[in-house]
Amino acid sequence: MVFVDGENLSIRYKNHLEKNGIEAPNHVKHVQDVYTWTQYANRHTHSKCSLVRSFYYTCAKGDHDRIETLQDELIECGISDPRVFKKNTSNRSKRVDITLATEMLSHAFHDNYDVAVLVAGDEDYVPLVQEVKRSGKQVALWFFEDGLSKHLKRECDIFLDIEFFLCRESGEIVKYL
Repeated sequence: MVFVDGENLSIRYKNHLEKNGIEAPNHVKHVQDVYTWTQYANRHTHSKCSLVRSFYYTCAKGDHDRIETLQDELIECGISDPRVFKKNTSNRSKRVDITLATEMLSHAFHDNYDVAVLVAGDEDYVPLVQEVKRSGKQVALWFFEDGLSKHLKRECDIFLDIEFFLCRESGEIVKYL
């Protein structure tokens, strides 16, 4: 199962592109400050694991129709379970973090996965990773190496720089999958 802090990923992706002076490849779907994803991250055989479900957590400004449109777009990107929350006036929604943590722990408790893929970079997720590992599960971390919490990376069992999926052209990615 994949658990994506999409709000954080989208913000970090934009910063990564600007910092490195690169354009987003055509296969990457990106709505600024809301979501970033590519079909290549949906492969069902990463690291010899079967990806059963993918949960994407983000928030956005707008009415009910906009929220539903964003959920539909994420489904079109291959996300099985999008969670798009209505953003209030504050900068960042804690609901994203709390819902991701609750669902990742719940699925571990119910033995719904052996390996959780966490797409996040904040040190705030360290206690979550520790608890999931205590339940006998492995945690793979996908995020940008640049700006990643070293403590979070150290706690996870496997690390993949998500730049591989989000910053390379299709032809470069396909030969490795």
